[in-house]
Amino acid sequence: MDPMIAESEKLVREKMLGEGLSQEFISDFISKIQEVRNGETGIVKWEEVGDLDSSKDEISLEKIESEYPGDPKFLKELVVIKLNGGLGTSMGLSGPKSLIEIKDGMSFLEVVCKQIEYIRQKYNLEVPLILMDSFSTQDESQAELKKIKFSQNYPTSFLQHKVPRLVVPELKPLEISKGNSEEWCPPGHGDIWFTLLETGLLDRLLENGYKVAFVSNGDNLGATVHPGILEYILKENLDFCMEMTPKTLADKKGGAIFRRVVGGEKKNLQLLETAQVPSDHMHEFEGLGKFRTFSTNNLWIRLDVLKEKLLEGSFKLSLIVNPKKVEGKEVLQLETAMGSAIQNFSNTKGLIIPRDRFAPVKKCEDYLVRRSDAYSLNPDFSVTMSEERKKSGLGELVISLDETYYKKVRDFTDRLQAIPSLVRCTSLKVEGDILFDKKVIIEGDVILINPGPGQRKLSELGVDRISNDSLRFRFT
Repeated sequence: MDPMIAESEKLVREKMLGEGLSQEFISDFISKIQEVRNGETGIVKWEEVGDLDSSKDEISLEKIESEYPGDPKFLKELVVIKLNGGLGTSMGLSGPKSLIEIKDGMSFLEVVCKQIEYIRQKYNLEVPLILMDSFSTQDESQAELKKIKFSQNYPTSFLQHKVPRLVVPELKPLEISKGNSEEWCPPGHGDIWFTLLETGLLDRLLENGYKVAFVSNGDNLGATVHPGILEYILKENLDFCMEMTPKTLADKKGGAIFRRVVGGEKKNLQLLETAQVPSDHMHEFEGLGKFRTFSTNNLWIRLDVLKEKLLEGSFKLSLIVNPKKVEGKEVLQLETAMGSAIQNFSNTKGLIIPRDRFAPVKKCEDYLVRRSDAYSLNPDFSVTMSEERKKSGLGELVISLDETYYKKVRDFTDRLQAIPSLVRCTSLKVEGDILFDKKVIIEGDVILINPGPGQRKLSELGVDRISNDSLRFRFT
């Protein structure tokens, strides 16, 4: 081995051992570094990206519900796992995104707990809720669970691994200053499967009769337990199912599943993430032709089959090579996505679901939509598009907020003192610094513009309702 490569790998191993990471995990990470050294970019071979067979590879939730009523006896075999490692840095947060308010004074995490408590009370059984936390979210999230008095007979959290950022081109660990958290990054949510096994949690669940895990993002409050899907998976003996939803022009970045084709032979289903798409095929990936649906990251997995595959030693996740810049240094983050585990299983299915089961919050525009009356908190504590909006035939609300003033949650909260009614709004664009100091009804397509350098108040318009197609309210 080249002495420089050997030295880089030695530094990686020492750094990770110093944080108490296991030898098995360290060896797996070093193998990923070796893949990158050997030219792996994470980019797929486009000629291998085949089409899905809708009759074999997919099934609609409507069809599942017509054939599988959702016998509650199967719920005793279910565990719910939520990804809770995100800090919401894209929204200017430095703490867990799941702890910000979303509905009726409750945080994302409290709403998720209410969803589980609803199931427990309705069916008189304990469906465990387990959070996969990161080293940045665990302590604060546990404090929140204690505050809202959420308890169960299983651990409520397990800790996602962390990996060092790697300096380009040597691929040695980033060193900034002692104890600087910027030297580390999460390894992507694909880490969940290995961590479940390594912590012993997978064995404990299996020993106590749990057969299926429903895994989803903590910020997706539409992803609730569905007894019909659970019954379908168990009766049809499926290993891995991914919930997909029809794509719109607003969904350019969502991952999608495809049937891998090698030499004309159809292989397994695989997940294709944006970062894996060759640049000259990005238009095709983002379009509505080849990829009709995209992944919601709501996954259902058989725990016994997962353990079997992990122990075989050939469990593979597609590598995502994510370039970043930290304090002026070019670095790589090596990540995996949990949905890419689909390639390890033979009995798989894409579940075509309505948009109601996908209501994430990735930026402040999403946050405004979910906070507004365009979305409702339902009796089962799911957060879905309001019935009034659905009956009006309106689809997803398109929001564009001036990033200079609304990108960060703190700035958003300062300026959105009164959340407007958006239940009949189709699109809203805000340009400039505008303080929403008064509750107003916004309908149709509206653009609000403050061209001046200073902040202006919405109350200055002197109206309670703003309603017009492409109407521009300009402050003068």
